[in-house]
Amino acid sequence: MSARDPELTQILVQELERHLVALRGMTDGDLDAARRTVHALKGSAGLAGEPELASTMASHERRLRAGESAALGEVIATVARAIERIRAGESGAAAEWPEPPPELAPSAIDPEIRPRYAVEVTDRLARIDAVLTGEGAHPEESAAELFRHVHTLKGAASAAGDEPMSWFCHGLEGRLRGAAPEAAIEEVAGWRAVLGALADDPEAALATLRGVPLRPRRATQRPRAEAEGDGTIRVAAQAVDSLLDHAAGIAVARERVAARSSGAMDHARTLRRLRGDLVEALRLIGPPRPWGAPAAALRRVERAADALTRMSDELEVVAERLQETGQALRDDVGASRKLLSAMRQTPIRGLFTRVAAAVSAEARRTGRVVLVRTVGGDELVDRRLVEALAEPCLQLARNAIAHGIEEPAARAALGKPPAATLTLSATRTGNRLAISIADDGAGVDVAAVRARAVEAGAVTDTFASRADDQTLLEILFLPGFSTRSQSPDLLAGRGIGLDITLASVERLGGAIRLSSERGHGFEARVEVPIESGLVTVLWVVVADVHLALPAANARRVRPNDDPAIPHLAACLEAGVLTRAPLAVDLDAGGEPFAIGVDAVGLTEEVLVRPLSPLLSGVGPYAGALVRGDGSVHLALDVHALAPRARALGRVGPPSDAVGIIAAPD
Repeated sequence: MSARDPELTQILVQELERHLVALRGMTDGDLDAARRTVHALKGSAGLAGEPELASTMASHERRLRAGESAALGEVIATVARAIERIRAGESGAAAEWPEPPPELAPSAIDPEIRPRYAVEVTDRLARIDAVLTGEGAHPEESAAELFRHVHTLKGAASAAGDEPMSWFCHGLEGRLRGAAPEAAIEEVAGWRAVLGALADDPEAALATLRGVPLRPRRATQRPRAEAEGDGTIRVAAQAVDSLLDHAAGIAVARERVAARSSGAMDHARTLRRLRGDLVEALRLIGPPRPWGAPAAALRRVERAADALTRMSDELEVVAERLQETGQALRDDVGASRKLLSAMRQTPIRGLFTRVAAAVSAEARRTGRVVLVRTVGGDELVDRRLVEALAEPCLQLARNAIAHGIEEPAARAALGKPPAATLTLSATRTGNRLAISIADDGAGVDVAAVRARAVEAGAVTDTFASRADDQTLLEILFLPGFSTRSQSPDLLAGRGIGLDITLASVERLGGAIRLSSERGHGFEARVEVPIESGLVTVLWVVVADVHLALPAANARRVRPNDDPAIPHLAACLEAGVLTRAPLAVDLDAGGEPFAIGVDAVGLTEEVLVRPLSPLLSGVGPYAGALVRGDGSVHLALDVHALAPRARALGRVGPPSDAVGIIAAPD
């Protein structure tokens, strides 16, 4: 068994003792109430690091759901025995990983979830294989990646209701935690076959684990998947990633071809102009005369002019063909990239399903009734982004249950429906994704936050008295800050979570925006940029620097007749410019705004690459792009630019002072 948190273990024992009293007072007519109690204990055991006890409770829950009256007595005996074992420093259930608990059995998975879950498991196992078969990778990085894949596999199994896989991954995760990198890699390699067996035939896998103990064997490579018979094939996610990288390289090469064709066309025009100059010179010289230019010299000039004509014509034809080839290559690369990106995308409803399952479990544990509503579940998002957003969204949803949603009786007293509503929504605007987690609970008592912040020493009395509500809501992200002063339970009041959640989102280049209405609800809005790729941009010029604006956010370009519109240069660094001659109206999903620019170029589809961590925080930039001539330019993030432009617009018209914006190296 993995190391346990002493505080969580103590809380679990208290819950077991409390529920044991209730279970002993139940009869055969209370099987449904007993099932709810067992379900709550199953979740608490899992959170407290007791996978064997959680699996035992899951088995009892199935029997109670089937109406087996004998299961009630066994539940009471299991809970009493678990209390004794945990107090003695042992695991709550007798079985020790990797020996499955006696009650653990294959579970029925919802048919609607099964296809997506199967794809997730297949993809995750392929990623594990790629790490195990990779050569030259650093052991620490490989071990960390394997731990992450096992953890994600456990979360997916838990959300889908695959109890054997969830139990096994939890135990394996415990073995990996704290192990040396080489030992962790060897551990995963040894149990890789069991993971595959649990996915393909869980009943046989459990039977094997209960029989002769398996000795970990080094797994070298996963067997090739057999044809499904329906025209589909399995492709490793790493293969898709590699193909996308190659497509990106081809796109850059295509831009270089386009630059060369443009240069060839310019050279053709230059040759044609030189030929015209020679013809004009011949006209001025006139025919050969005794006192003028020799006839041989004139003929040589004529031949040179004719050669220039032929060369310019041929170069022009070559340039036109290069442009046609470049355009065809551009179309093909764009289509291939879109197809490959689609292979790596998944509906965000999978994330919503996981969050909804966690919300339902936590609501039952705390005695709440919560209806989960989803909006925008069909939005397609890169699987890696969904994976990175899973934990932040789960934490925000759990906080809604722990801190915001009232108990049914309290809601009824306030005139609210006993069942609360938690809404999960996803919207995509341009290259930005927003996920909202909103509830209709009590909201945040800003006055209580103010008092609690002063009490905890997070802010001074003066700051707290002058800060507005939005500023006080941001205090919730301070490390260790909690609005609860009473003893914590398993999920809430521990002063952890939101700060880690914010850090996770910021690592993705995103932000979390909070809003609350006392007594009516709370909303956490996670906004992250979608992975960079081919984007249609509008080129703008600011102080001789060319910048790229996402064309999807640009509404129109017009003469700038409003002195309050800030110059784009002023939005990028300190200092202001005189009023720009042109204004670009932009839409970032909220209140429209405008920025001033010196000139506007054409729209173009370009490949935007992510910025390095050092540059990502310098300004409101979404990425960088390399032109065919080798020059590097920055792409603007309209959503990050919006607050700067609005703030400068409220300050008033710029003065005559001139600021300078430096071109990127």
